[in-house]
Amino acid sequence: MKSEDSIDDLKKQIALLKNENYKLNQYKSAIEESNIVSIGDLKGNIVYVNEKFCDCTLYSKEEVLNQPHSILKGDTPKEVFAQMWETIQNKQTWHGVLKNKRKNGDFYYINVTIKPILDLNGELLEYIAIRHEITDLVNKSEELEKNLRCDFLTNEGNRFKLLEDIQKSHKPALALFDINKFGELNDFYGHEIGDEVLKTVSSFFRALIPSNYFLYRIYSDEFAILADGIEKDEFIQVVKTINDKISSSPIIIRKKELYIQTTYSISFEDKSIIKKTANMIKKYVKIDKSSNIYDKRLGLEKIYEKNVLWTLKLKKALDNNKIVPFFQAIYNMRTQKIEKYEVLVRLINEENIPISPYYFLDIAKRSKQYIKLTKTVVEKSFEYFQDKNYEFSVNLTIEDIINENVANYIIEKIKEYNIGSKVIFEIVESEGINNFEEANDFIDKVKSLGAKVAIDDFGSGYSNFNYLIKLKADFIKIDGSLINDIHINKNNKAIVETILDFAKKQKFKTIAEFVSSQEIYDEVKSLAFDYAQGYLIGEPKKEIIT
Repeated sequence: MKSEDSIDDLKKQIALLKNENYKLNQYKSAIEESNIVSIGDLKGNIVYVNEKFCDCTLYSKEEVLNQPHSILKGDTPKEVFAQMWETIQNKQTWHGVLKNKRKNGDFYYINVTIKPILDLNGELLEYIAIRHEITDLVNKSEELEKNLRCDFLTNEGNRFKLLEDIQKSHKPALALFDINKFGELNDFYGHEIGDEVLKTVSSFFRALIPSNYFLYRIYSDEFAILADGIEKDEFIQVVKTINDKISSSPIIIRKKELYIQTTYSISFEDKSIIKKTANMIKKYVKIDKSSNIYDKRLGLEKIYEKNVLWTLKLKKALDNNKIVPFFQAIYNMRTQKIEKYEVLVRLINEENIPISPYYFLDIAKRSKQYIKLTKTVVEKSFEYFQDKNYEFSVNLTIEDIINENVANYIIEKIKEYNIGSKVIFEIVESEGINNFEEANDFIDKVKSLGAKVAIDDFGSGYSNFNYLIKLKADFIKIDGSLINDIHINKNNKAIVETILDFAKKQKFKTIAEFVSSQEIYDEVKSLAFDYAQGYLIGEPKKEIIT
């Protein structure tokens, strides 16, 4: 009987081993079919490759077996390979991205994991490398980075490229050019003619500036010229010559002769303040044409006088309950219903006219009234929506989030109004975050109370997909500068498609801002946005649509 029992036990063990072996073969097959796999000996020579390896590298098995893995070497720095070898020879797994070369000479990118294989005694036997090709993702990312720093209309650098180049400079000289009354020209002739004017003016600049000067289109009708290490007199003369030639020479657009006048400003200040001071003198020039060059001795009293005036207006409005929330509808593209509203602050002036924050938001920050402004908007919007069946979003800056006073106030108000499930906090993406730990402390607290988080103006500045993940976003609001001409601008459409593809994979909901026409709406709909917002959907109003 014991003998028969032993035989039965042996049969069961054999059956179990067969079953485990069968499962292992299926696991192996799954890995082989979905990954690029190779095995190397202790010297790094290739002893095994699968079919996907051959498909990717264009080498046959016979061509690579017993060859070193360096046969695939591309442009990856030597330091990366040194660190990789040190890691795996220490019996640790290595993860990284490599730039390799196919048989035909084309480069490709792979995300690779290399695992040391050990015997029962813990000694190294061989190394297995499992790879995924990410060439398309890398190329799209590089194209996105390029597009985010390039003005599509003129093919010159944009504002973000200018700011980057200023930071890289040592002794910068900056000139800003505004096309005078460009808005009137745009309104009279139409946007197509306006765009042609901008392209022609850009070409004019390009033809006139020396090769060691750099040109940018930084806003609609504003251009910038940057040089580094140039003598002041030389730079001033170049800028004056450009301005004189543009002003004295007509440009021909569709057989129409147009005369363009520009206003310029110059600053030679430190790179930390050069753009700000160039902007200050530009505003001053439009009031007093006595000097186009920033000089601390000017005082810029007239500009500051305006700032003081708005500081007083804002204080008076805050003290007299004249800061009010307006609401702009957010439309669900799938249900075709208005389901949310964005809260937008307005200042009601003495003529009972609502004033945009464009005129007072920066003043609020500089005059220490910003915290009171934020608290007023939070209190009034929470009170308004507490008995309404709509979600609503409130804009917050990074300063709001990391300010303990403001953050605690918001959290207490969520509890007081029991409104966590309705509120969405829009974080302005263009301001950047240096300390994610502080930001996430606030985000974790409001999310624990039911609130959601949206990243506002995504694509306008500090565009970083990792930013979205770190901030645990629920929504991405794609910047209006990418949406307002998406129906005619292929570059912007490509950027938006990349963002949408990422959002879909990460399960972020997407909102298109600046949907102001049927053409833009149709394009947004075709791209499968979740929500749309803009003047076509509804203008900001003092009351919501019910």
